[in-house]
Amino acid sequence: VRDGNGRISYFHSDHVGDCTHAAHCDKQIGEKMVMRNRRTTIRTILLAIALLLLLAIFVYPIIIVFINSIKPVGEILGAPLSLPKTVQLSNFIQAWKITSMGKLLRNSAILTICSVSAVVVFSAMSAYWCHRHRNAVTRTFTALLMVSMLIPFASLMIPLVKITTVLHINNTLPGAIIVFAGVGLAFGFFMMQSAVKTLPRELEEAAALDGCGPVRTFFCIVFPLMKNTVFSLIAMDLFWVWNDFMIPQTLLNSTKYDTIQVGINKLFGMYASKWDIALAALVMSMIPTIIAFLLLQKQILGGVSDGATKG
Repeated sequence: VRDGNGRISYFHSDHVGDCTHAAHCDKQIGEKMVMRNRRTTIRTILLAIALLLLLAIFVYPIIIVFINSIKPVGEILGAPLSLPKTVQLSNFIQAWKITSMGKLLRNSAILTICSVSAVVVFSAMSAYWCHRHRNAVTRTFTALLMVSMLIPFASLMIPLVKITTVLHINNTLPGAIIVFAGVGLAFGFFMMQSAVKTLPRELEEAAALDGCGPVRTFFCIVFPLMKNTVFSLIAMDLFWVWNDFMIPQTLLNSTKYDTIQVGINKLFGMYASKWDIALAALVMSMIPTIIAFLLLQKQILGGVSDGATKG
């Protein structure tokens, strides 16, 4: 082969064959990569479509509630899935007055904040103690909590009413808070226990050398390290307590202790149902939980990712 300067270079036929084979291999590899990328793209598109469908399934009922909350009752009953022909914002004003929404929000907020705080603190303390002190008592306590999760709440309603009546805490917010804390303890215990398992003992030993007692070590060293799990538990229990109907309906008989769900339920009677007022009240009841989720979403995702990587 003559190059540009007139010099002649000689190549053996084996070298030419090797070059041809290498080019052929590169071509095959390139084709395989193109096919793999194409399959990945198709898979990504199908996954995105599936996620959008799931999102639509979950979001669509909420959108319907928001749309119907600004309709007159005639349009709600006649065409519940259509857009409103008449926007009636007075539904929210009437819902606030008729249901005494301020009182309902206050009772629900007190019940939710106190119950969730009790569940988080007691479940974290019990999980920490049971994991760090393995003996017959802690193992029995853990087994009893596990068994309690298998008991349906409906079977506990009558005993709960009897016990709270004997203790004179029925029809009181503190009584309902104690019941919520007891019912939610088991789930919170096992969530916190999974977080405690990842914590090194050396930090507690160092704190003990510095003069920290068990209580100070827990609240200053251990509890802050479980932050992501704590926020995840707060989010789940917040939605549970705020939206719960059974416990307030069973234990709180006085109208002055009505929660949001109980107050909305009273809008539906045997002979009449105030759908326009109820849907507007339902929208107002969802706003605090939506705000709470938006504020806690980073911590919730952090807790989920921690559970996935450490579990």
